[in-house]
Amino acid sequence: MLTCNNTSLPWIIFFCCFVLVTPLNAANLAAQLPDIGDAGSSVLTPRQEKRLGQEFMRSVRQSLTLLNDPLSKTYLQNLADRLQSKITDNNPGITVFIVDDPTINAFAGPGGYIGIHTGLILAARTEGELASVLAHEIAHVTQRHLVRAFEAGSKTNLVTMGAIIAAIVLGGDNPQVGEAVIASTVAGNAQQQLTFSRNHEQEADRVGLDLLASANIDPRKMVSFFEVLQQQQRTTGGTFPEFLLTHPLTLARIADTRNRAQQYAQYALTDNTPFQLIQARTATLARKTGSNPFTQAGSTMSKNALQYYLALAAAKSNNYSQARTHIQPLLQANERRVLYHFSAANIELTDNQPEKARKIIVKALDLFPGDPSLTKLYAEALLQLKQPQLAFDALKIAIRKHPAKYYLYQSYAKAASSLGNNAEAYRALAEYHVALGNLRQAVDHLDQAISAGTLDQYDQLSAEARQKELKSEVFIRKQESESKDQ
Repeated sequence: MLTCNNTSLPWIIFFCCFVLVTPLNAANLAAQLPDIGDAGSSVLTPRQEKRLGQEFMRSVRQSLTLLNDPLSKTYLQNLADRLQSKITDNNPGITVFIVDDPTINAFAGPGGYIGIHTGLILAARTEGELASVLAHEIAHVTQRHLVRAFEAGSKTNLVTMGAIIAAIVLGGDNPQVGEAVIASTVAGNAQQQLTFSRNHEQEADRVGLDLLASANIDPRKMVSFFEVLQQQQRTTGGTFPEFLLTHPLTLARIADTRNRAQQYAQYALTDNTPFQLIQARTATLARKTGSNPFTQAGSTMSKNALQYYLALAAAKSNNYSQARTHIQPLLQANERRVLYHFSAANIELTDNQPEKARKIIVKALDLFPGDPSLTKLYAEALLQLKQPQLAFDALKIAIRKHPAKYYLYQSYAKAASSLGNNAEAYRALAEYHVALGNLRQAVDHLDQAISAGTLDQYDQLSAEARQKELKSEVFIRKQESESKDQ
């Protein structure tokens, strides 16, 4: 259990103020994290903030269930990139991840990491409404609301900061953590900080409206999503959606946002099919979907989105014949959508038809050359067809072009191992664990790669240099962890 003390963590008061005036459920506080601090200069350097974000994500990955669907993540990341494309000063670099949770919620952590719950994706009625939430969270990051909180506690080490922030996000699974955090606060500051939080919510709304407009997305969709939240509250007998518990929604805030949104130009209606296709993936891939827009009476889903959902739902039920019946018309509709081809091939792979999958992907790669999600699926088909060299070569090129797509490294390691190249497999696994923040495991895998004695001189030196770099990072983390008890 995480331990806190009043002398070393005075800044944590900002985090706990909302807990003191609502029922204790620290998991509901995820999105509250950005709503703190001042707009002055930060004591954290960009490198420190990056490391803090890495520590935060390490704890998140260890304690939350994430939806690691490459197509859904790419869609959300592209939407976030679109929203931040016009930010010229100190662009923070937003990274979006999906939390497999049916509640309507979103939150921003340090280092530009933004989590979106699957329940929110399904609750939004349009891409614009989903974008409005993303814009709001991006605004928290760009206004550096979270980072300012550390000015009061600059002596606190980064490992402790990242762990405590994650503890608040994850405290619903461990109430003792939330109680320990509360014990380190001053109750008298609760109302003052709650007001401060609401002020920052309004600021994030205002900046978010500008981000939406700059991305050519109707700012009125932010007000529209407020209506979704209010409707959710009415249908649940007055129970607040988690997003409202962590983002106080007052009448003044709604009125201010509506008035400001009306000042923007009118926007033409947009095609919501791409967004609805991602909703279909979410509805079939998430563990618990809560409200499913595809099964609701009076659903406004497009014909293609509904067809896609039926294909995925059939495949999930192992009814591959029906899944093919639903996906084939979409493939023949001449729409340039990666996810149709990806899903068609995945249906064949899941039904143990790797050659059919390979043929589908080869055609798809002609339309979408170098697409990393298709390349990974192509490699999996080749591995099932006992062609590891082709899989290895394709993945090696993909990793060179997309080094941040960490899901490629697992398949690459499998291909290398199938070829008997264990040293390269260990190097790939090391990079996979680096992406997940598991530096000790990465160091161990590099040790195995170096010890294998099969790397050429260049790769051997490269692996040794990488291991030295990671060992240094592990040492710094250890020092900071030990210092938190002093």
